[in-house]
Amino acid sequence: MWRFVMPQLVARGYTVFAPDLRGLGDTAKPAAGYEKASIAEDIHALVNQLNLGPVVNLVGHDMGGMVVYSYAAQHPEEVATLAILDVPLPGIEPWNELIQGPRTWHFRFHSVRDVPEMLIAGRELEYLKWFHNAEGVNARAFDNEADEVYGRSYAQPGALRAGFEYYRAFPRDEEQNKAFAKHKLTMPVLGISGSGGLGSMYEDHLRHVAENVHAVVVEGSGHWVPEEQPAAVTKALIEFLPPAY
Repeated sequence: MWRFVMPQLVARGYTVFAPDLRGLGDTAKPAAGYEKASIAEDIHALVNQLNLGPVVNLVGHDMGGMVVYSYAAQHPEEVATLAILDVPLPGIEPWNELIQGPRTWHFRFHSVRDVPEMLIAGRELEYLKWFHNAEGVNARAFDNEADEVYGRSYAQPGALRAGFEYYRAFPRDEEQNKAFAKHKLTMPVLGISGSGGLGSMYEDHLRHVAENVHAVVVEGSGHWVPEEQPAAVTKALIEFLPPAY
């Protein structure tokens, strides 16, 4: 998903590292550990193992956005800046309202044990193509090559279950985020949302967890902002991030 944005950041002198999260892409598919705070610790350990830190700038979209918030909340002294793209944080207002709406129907569907795996197995590519179009505004963002990558990834043994475990962990994420939010983040936080995604409400949402929030609403984009409008995301990140060394 970062294939259009990463080269532009690298060209400007940044070191960019985009790991597959636990259970996703080509990583192992463990049975447990999909709470976002636990996955944040996966990434924190990886940063240390690869000597990328200790202080980093974090950027995350969708589930990755939930993970980078947990990372920053658990290791605030090691995060220079935090950028979160078009995802609500579990347990943070107006989470309860959002998860009852029609746009988040898949939160409930994916949370049901075993049923989505049973219905989607063997149809991963078809489901993902439909899902990308349903959540997007720029229909050209996902070409056949991109769809094939996603389809192959989720057709691997255990991959659907691993992906759905992210949703099944939401109740625990809610508890952890409510505890984290008692101490607001103080580092600069950038919220990027699509005009056809979370839109203008996103800034207020992030102000529940952070003191220093700047928000950008990207026009011509739904939920998949880095893929639908990569130039706008790149511009927002470059204007927000500290200069590359």
